[in-house]
Amino acid sequence: MRISLANLSAVALASIAAAQANAVPGTDVNLYDVSSGTVYGRRGPAYPNGEVAIGFGHAFCNGGTVHVPWATSPTTGGLMTDVHFKIAFLLARESNGRIVQVKTQENFVKHSRVTYNLGSSSCGTCQTGPASTFRMGCYDAYSTGFNGNRFNLGPPNEIDPWTGSWNPVGSYFDRGDPAVVGVPATDGVQSLTSTQTGAFDPLKNRGVIPESELTQGGVFYGQVHLVCEGEPVANRGNNQLSEQINLTWNGTSWTIGNGGGPVQGSVLNRWAGAVRNTAGNGTDDGRFLVAAKVTGPVNGVYHYEYAVHNIDNVRGGASLKLPLHPDAQLTAVGFRDIDGNPLNEWSWSRSGSELSFLASGTNSLDWNTIYNVWFDATVAPTSSPVVIDQARTGPGALSVVVPSEVPNGALSATVASVGSGCYGLGLSATRPVLGTTAQVTTTGIPAGTPLGVTVLTLTPAPAPIDLSAIGMPTCFAYVVGGVNEVWLNPVGTAQVPLVVPIAASLIGLPVGAQSISASPPLTPLGFIASNGVLMIVGAQ
Repeated sequence: MRISLANLSAVALASIAAAQANAVPGTDVNLYDVSSGTVYGRRGPAYPNGEVAIGFGHAFCNGGTVHVPWATSPTTGGLMTDVHFKIAFLLARESNGRIVQVKTQENFVKHSRVTYNLGSSSCGTCQTGPASTFRMGCYDAYSTGFNGNRFNLGPPNEIDPWTGSWNPVGSYFDRGDPAVVGVPATDGVQSLTSTQTGAFDPLKNRGVIPESELTQGGVFYGQVHLVCEGEPVANRGNNQLSEQINLTWNGTSWTIGNGGGPVQGSVLNRWAGAVRNTAGNGTDDGRFLVAAKVTGPVNGVYHYEYAVHNIDNVRGGASLKLPLHPDAQLTAVGFRDIDGNPLNEWSWSRSGSELSFLASGTNSLDWNTIYNVWFDATVAPTSSPVVIDQARTGPGALSVVVPSEVPNGALSATVASVGSGCYGLGLSATRPVLGTTAQVTTTGIPAGTPLGVTVLTLTPAPAPIDLSAIGMPTCFAYVVGGVNEVWLNPVGTAQVPLVVPIAASLIGLPVGAQSISASPPLTPLGFIASNGVLMIVGAQ
């Protein structure tokens, strides 16, 4: 995968020049508070193996220069309308250098179908205006009682978060729960009744979370996302707000409190040390935020963490593709979604100069959702675009391109032991960095015993040879081709230098080392050997 930053800039400029299809200039609603949450109850096995439901309140302003249409939906006897705000919720946890969305079994979206224009506040002066609008300078505030009312909670996949639209005909509200049959299921008149929702258990359709997600420690954040039909994308940076949430098990139930500290935008804005970039599918579909955090190197290995937030892309994401140095060594590769199903994890693969994480089945990265990937790599980060393929067909390009930090910089010097040791000889090495001298150290040498420390010169190391066939189980040899033998008669420890000149052509070169002793017990070849050590020459 090769995408130039110049081409990326051209795409970005084209997107700015074109107009968002349903944008209404001057529309700008903004969240300014996430109020203390509510734990609605629990179900299932005894603590800590059950589930709870968590919800939040919120408050928001009309900070724009136009009155925003907001039609009150009839609850009985009339057709529903989609001219209202949709409000999504998520809970995130930050711990051990990683920020994740807490796994959620159900997480329905609030349809705010009754308009209120509350008085002047931090929003400014509440103005007069037409009926069925959210007027300029006014505010609205919902407690968790309003936001958790199941009569107004519907599935997120029925909403187009990019346009803010929703089709009430055949929707969850139209069908009811349990679903009605025949014409009433598709006539656009709400079949979901208070009687039906009154029969639900306390958790159904709310943010249902396994208790095991809450007992792992860390800092929790509650986020609210306000979807406003017709709002230009340039004004949506304040449509998300997160605040710290304190969760405590008191021995019989969960308590929740607000830790304060509101931060606008994606909750990933709280991730200290991360590089964050956002891009969408032109004017045809919404945005993904890619946050990347790279730490290290530790012994030549960098740790890469990525959190990808689908903010308002209706087609969803089916991949994350990263440029990768072809000689990078990868270890500890991981993935996390939010459904708790181990059978639909994204798979990963590398091919040439690309590292790909690919969705399994229907497990796409949909809006108001954060997925994570991570790995260790023996290569430094560099700035380059990553690619997210769209999960479903629709208008716009097949992929979204987002600038980020990727494992495609200079290879880092590393040291790896090939085997697990044998006959008491230990072998270690320091990292061979350009312009330095690496040290190869042998330990466990019996007194008076001849020792040959065999270090490969700065030429590619051969593949290791398994010595178990000649009576040295678990030992591997690097004793063929291009060797520099240094025979010593040390006691305990011997050290041999390996000078690494400043030469870019050496970066990525594998160099092997071996220690050989004539000490008993002798093998059929008359010697014993340490395990091989493989060193990769690096720029740092």
